[in-house]
This record gives sequence, structure tokens and C-alpha cells, in this order.
Amino acid sequence: MSENSSDEQGSLDRQSRALLRGYDAMRSEWTDRIAAEGMAASRAFADAVFDRFRGPDRDVAPGDVVDFAVPGGDGERAARLYRPAVPADAAAPLALFLHGGGWSLGGISAYDGLVGSLAALSGVAILSLDYRLAPEHPFPAGLRDARSALDWLYREGGSIGGDPTRLAVIGDSAGGNLAAVLAREAALGNGPQLTCQVLIYPMTDIASPHTHFPSRARFGGGDFFLVAEAIEFARENYLAGDVAEAHDPRISPLLAPVPAGLAPAMIVTAGFDPLRDEAIAYHEKLGSVGIDSVHHCARDTIHAFLSFGVLDIAQATRRMIADYLHRMMEPPTQ
Repeated sequence: MSENSSDEQGSLDRQSRALLRGYDAMRSEWTDRIAAEGMAASRAFADAVFDRFRGPDRDVAPGDVVDFAVPGGDGERAARLYRPAVPADAAAPLALFLHGGGWSLGGISAYDGLVGSLAALSGVAILSLDYRLAPEHPFPAGLRDARSALDWLYREGGSIGGDPTRLAVIGDSAGGNLAAVLAREAALGNGPQLTCQVLIYPMTDIASPHTHFPSRARFGGGDFFLVAEAIEFARENYLAGDVAEAHDPRISPLLAPVPAGLAPAMIVTAGFDPLRDEAIAYHEKLGSVGIDSVHHCARDTIHAFLSFGVLDIAQATRRMIADYLHRMMEPPTQ
């Protein structure tokens, strides 16, 4: 089911236009530093952007926030648990959150506002993972970290006040790619059973040319936050230059068969996002084989909008996602 049609293109809303003006001004101030310092400065710039536009924490804060380490694919990884305000003796549903940033940028702190809001609003305890980043750690390092963290939640979720029988994955952009791959692997028997998956403007196909998706050509030129060159840069970093790997189902799930028993999905897109069309194509592919998939397009905004709490559309869509999580993960009636 698609709640908004991608054919009904809106106009960029006032708040998103203002945000883009501020973002462009920031980017011009950072250009020389990024050119001189490379990836380290790119990561610092991304963190600065997310911090500037995080906005006031208008949503109810989670009941508890705890930093600790979980097993990764090669040693422990930092993680942050957002536990909703539920009775101490209540076992909350569990979800693993995987951040975006082209598998190269981003981290727990940059997504603190978004993940905290989702946990508080949904009643789901969400673990945000600091997975290894490319190019220092190309595919499959980040995926292995995500898989290890999900397995840990399933095995040990009870020890942190969760219910491992109600387990989900959530991710945005490149993190949405990782979440989709984890859900697919789980359906193939390579991971714990999932109750649902939430894919927020996910990357689902990095093998096909930009011309295959009209949204990349229409919105990837530099005016709407995410640019087509950044998608190419992410692919090169993640694959360590071996573009032949891009067709691997663990990298481009849109190109792979949909396994039976795949967890129900909510797929969120933005109208002015280069990644919009491949996410919609994934939603349609799931639906074509009978997988329960709900699509919502925030027509009048940009990629990454959910992290920008200054936007009213971000606050409203966070509630929509939280409602979906709550509905899908509430305990079965006796």
C-alpha cells in the first residue's frame, strides 16, 4: 500500500527551503577544510550539519539512555540504548537502528534526536549502533557489525529489559540498506526472526546507472541536499573500488529475489530525494510477491529530513513511524 503517490510531485516546503539555504552557507564555509583534510573533515561537517538542524527536542524524551558496547563483526562496537518510559517490570519490544551517511559518515550522536524520539513515541527500546565505516572498513564490515548486534539483541535482549520475540530493524539511507539486507538475510534463515522493518529513504540499488531512476537525475544535481556524486562516492568507498560487487544481494537488495517470509515493511521516502524512486521500486517489489509493505512519501521535503527536527514534517513523520512500530510490535492479545 502506498499512502502518497510519487507521481503527485509537490513543491519544496518553506522550512525545507530555509534549511537548504543554511546548509549551502555551511557547505561553502567548509569547502576548503574538506578539500585539505578529506574524510575526517567530511565526517566533522556531516556531524555539524546534523547538530545545527537537530532542533529542539519537542518530543517526549526516552525514559532511559545508556551507552555500552555490543559484539561486532571484529571486536566490540559502541552502542546506545534508548529505553522508553515503561514500567520497570515491562519487557519492551526491541529494534536495532542503523544510521545513514553513505556507509562512510554519521554515528550515534548525529542521530540522537531522531532515535530518542522514535523510542519515546513508539514504546520500543531502540539500540543505535556505531558500525564500522568505509573506506577504512569496506563491505562487508559494517554489515557484519549490524548482524552481530542484531544477534546480540536476540540473545541478550532480556537482560536489558527487552522482549527478543518482538524484534525489528530500522535504518535510514545507507543504514536503510543495511536494515533491508538484515531483514532479507533473516528471512533466508541467516538471522533472528523479525516482526517488521522500517526503511527510511533507503539505498536499494547501487549497481544500476543514475539514468535508471528518474529521481536521481531530477534531484541529484546539487540543489536538494543529496547529490548524485555522493551516491557514487559512497559506492566507491563501500566496495573499495570493486564495482562488480554492487550486484550482490547484500548490497543491492532491489536486484535480488524477495524471500518468502520477509518481515513486513514500512518504507519512507521524500519527494525531492534522489533515492526516492529506488525505494518506491523496492516497496512495489515487496508488494508484488505478497509482502506487507506500507509506503509513505513526504512529498515536499528532502533526503535526511527526519534527522532535522527543525522541520515540522520531520516531527509529524516521526510520529507516523512510531505509530507503525507500536502497532506492529504490541504484544499479542491473550
